[in-house]
Formats: sequence, structure tokens, C-alpha cells
Amino acid sequence: MGKLRSRDGCLTCRSRHVKCDEQRPVCGNCRKGKRECHREARHEAQIRFSDTIRRLPQQQQQQQQQQQSGPPTSDDMESVGGSWTDSLSPQTSVPQDSVSSTSGSMSISQLLQPASVSPAFSVVVDTIPDHNSIPKALARHEARLVHYYALHLGRWLDCTDASRQFTLKIPALSTTSPILLEAIMSFAARHAGDTEAASLAHERCIAMLIVQLDSGRVADDDALLCAIVILRVFEQLSAVGNGSDQERHLAGCSALLRACQGPCVDPSAPGLREAAFWVYMRQCLYNACIHHQAPNVDFSLTLLPIPGPGAAAHALVSETAWANSMTWICATVVQFCFGAEAREPSLNRMAKWQELSSAVESWANSRPRSFDPMWQGEGSSGGGSFPEFYFAADWHVVAFGYYHLTCMLLILYKPTPRFAIRSAHSGHQAQILEHARAICGSCKSEPSNVPARIALCHSVFLWGALLDDACERSSLVQLLQELEHDHAWPTAWVVSALKEEWRS
Repeated sequence: MGKLRSRDGCLTCRSRHVKCDEQRPVCGNCRKGKRECHREARHEAQIRFSDTIRRLPQQQQQQQQQQQSGPPTSDDMESVGGSWTDSLSPQTSVPQDSVSSTSGSMSISQLLQPASVSPAFSVVVDTIPDHNSIPKALARHEARLVHYYALHLGRWLDCTDASRQFTLKIPALSTTSPILLEAIMSFAARHAGDTEAASLAHERCIAMLIVQLDSGRVADDDALLCAIVILRVFEQLSAVGNGSDQERHLAGCSALLRACQGPCVDPSAPGLREAAFWVYMRQCLYNACIHHQAPNVDFSLTLLPIPGPGAAAHALVSETAWANSMTWICATVVQFCFGAEAREPSLNRMAKWQELSSAVESWANSRPRSFDPMWQGEGSSGGGSFPEFYFAADWHVVAFGYYHLTCMLLILYKPTPRFAIRSAHSGHQAQILEHARAICGSCKSEPSNVPARIALCHSVFLWGALLDDACERSSLVQLLQELEHDHAWPTAWVVSALKEEWRS
């Protein structure tokens, strides 16, 4: 076990990960190595949960000092101590009801307080990291994971963004944002199967997040918001069964968005903040459809119009706006089906249903022709095979899936005197299954489009019980199993729930 780090050691020794003898004004290590002995200012921001205090190293000062100081000399090696991540407490469970709402007296940092950080200590830092610093030269293992993210995972988050901001901007931004870097590393390591590295990166990220979120500067920090939506994907990859997803980062992202967002939302996602909002929207839809609950979205926001032909870089802007507009319509329909509106008088609900139905129809009739499949036809293998669809871009596939999901919801939850599921069995089952087969077919034809298959996961909880063809059931199970095998998205519990439903 390494030695404990000195409490009042100089920043130079701390950046070089050696134990300081705390002599003043110049410590023994700096005097021996003829280095400047830097001391920290006594300005501390504290987040206290009990009387026990654990001090965290100030990340950015470490990085800057490391550039100024050389590697430890042979004289110093015997005094190397353990890093602060070695002493983080193991994971403990957090009650689900502690994060069920983003309103009330809970602060953003409380919503994001992780299971991996024990409530029995306080975090004390000297200053808040400055993300506008000189870009950090990444270590090899850091660069490898950021590269892995850019190559394989940014596409997940950019599935409705034609400008690919999470793929192209986030890796560069990670060199100036320690929080974002750790979030990327946790996601990439988890997807690559390195659970230990993923957990350590997640713990380091959370420790910095707790401090940053109480700093009062979060509203203008796009990197922080992007880090949280990336952490949410890490959280989803770690939820291996129904009921195991605590939605902690989803709740925290909601609170942060409500704290910094204006009255409008831009479907063209001109910047990282808007792009992060649309990632959050899709994350909300996943849980809302699985649990038949209202999405945690502020529907008082005004959706801005899709930019006209005269807009700069119109092609990409328009494609993004049309895809995100379908996402917004789908979320609004999910809110209609599972939110407080579900208890409104039937006359009011019918008027709202007709309004939503018209919005879906208008989107389908007005969208650019580029959103149509390049080719579509019956499945080639026959015998219950899903139809085939080939699209030009990821966002076309995702918008196609959300469109058919929205159509299914409007069929299932059209206000009638009868229960929706009985109505579906008696008169609308064929229509619902037609939409379901379209979703399955588009996913089967686009195996590398992970977000489309993730959307398939949550849509099956609406229509999976209606599927009675043995070949189609087998094909659906294969689609879900491939998602977990090839992309680490947990689907075994979804397959188990489906098979149980089919046996009943």
C-alpha cells in the first residue's frame, strides 16, 4: 500500500506524486531538486456531508505543474504515495426515490451525487478548474480511450446531428476539460470491456462534478453538460436489469438544463449545448417508454421553426432540424400517453390527440425527400423476415424509427370508451405490427446504427406482446442479442421479459 499523501505539502511535490516533508518556505524535495516550491492559496470551497474531510488534488494545477516539473528523481522515488482515487469508497446503492424528481429542495449536485462517493465525507478543493486553459497533452491511455470514443461512440450521440458535434468537437474539448475527459474515458472503457478503468474514471469524474456543480458557474459550462449526458450513457451501459437503472445522471442533466436553458429549443442544434439537449431528450424517451411514464422534459419550451432555405450551411442544418423535430413530436406524444394529460376528460384528450396526429402527418408530408429510404422491399429470407430499408444517413434511420413509434402510440392511446390494449387486439393490431415491423426492418438493415436499435429496445414494451409469429419472434430476439454482443448495450433482461410475456 502506498504512503498517505501529506496534508499541507507543496503543489510541486503533489504534481509529481511524491510525498512532501512540508518544510517552509522550501521543502526538502524542491531544495534537493532545485525546483520552485509552489504553495496553494488558502481559499477553499467545501461540500460537507459529515465531519470527516477528504481532500482531492486540484486537477488543473497538477497538469500545469507537471509540465513545469520533470519526472521524479531516483532520490524521490522512495517517497511516492498512493493517488487519491485509490481511496475512493466502493459502490453503495442509492434509493431510487432520492432522484425521482428534479424539483424541490435538492440541489443539482445532490441529484448527481454518485453511489461511488460515500456520503460520509466532504470534498474540499482550492479552486474550480478552468476549462479555458492550455490544452493538456494526454497520456497514452487517455489518448487511446478518447480515440476509441471518437472512432466508435461519438456516433451514438450524434444520431440526429448532421454536423456530428459529439464526434468532432468533444475529443478536442476534452484536452481542456478534465471532467469531460474522465466522462469520455469512463464511457469508452466501459464499452471496450475494461470495467476497472471505467469505474475509476467514473469516480474521478463524479468527484470533480460534485464540486463544479456547487460552484455557481455551471450555467455557462457546455463541457459540463456534455460530460453529464455522456455519463448517462455509461450509466445505461451499467444497468444490466430491469430496476437497476437509478437514472441518477438523467435527473442531474434535467436539473442542469432547467437551470441554464432559455424559453426556446432549437431543433437545428447550432452548438454543443443544444446538441446535448437532444441527446438528453432521447435518453428520456428510453426510460419513459419502458416504464410507461412521462418523460422528464419541460414542454413549456417553444420549439423554434426549422430554418428556411436561406440559412447558412442549409443542408446540414435542415437535416438536423427535421430529425430533432420528429424527436420532439415523439416526446410530446409520449407525454400525452403517460403524463398528467392522460387523466383529462375524454373530450379534451380527443382534441389534443387530433392536434398531435396532425403534427405527425404534417412532419411526414413536409420532410425532405432525403429522409425517405433509398430502397425498401420485402425481406430476402422469407418466412417471417422483416422488410428491408436502406437509408443515406443515421438521422434518417432514427427519425424513421421515432415516426413509427409515434404512430403506434397514437393508435394505442387514441381516446375511446374501451381500454387501449383491448382496442388494439380487436381492431388495430395489424396496424401496430406494421409499424413495428418497419422499425425492426430498418434496424436489421442498419446493424451499425446503435441508437436505432436502442430505440427498438424501448419500443418493444409497447408492441412486443402482440408479436405471435415464431420466425418474427426469433428475428427480434436476434436483433436484441446482437445489440448486447456487438455494442455492450444490456438487452438480456429485455429478451427475458419478452419471452416471459410470450409464454403467458
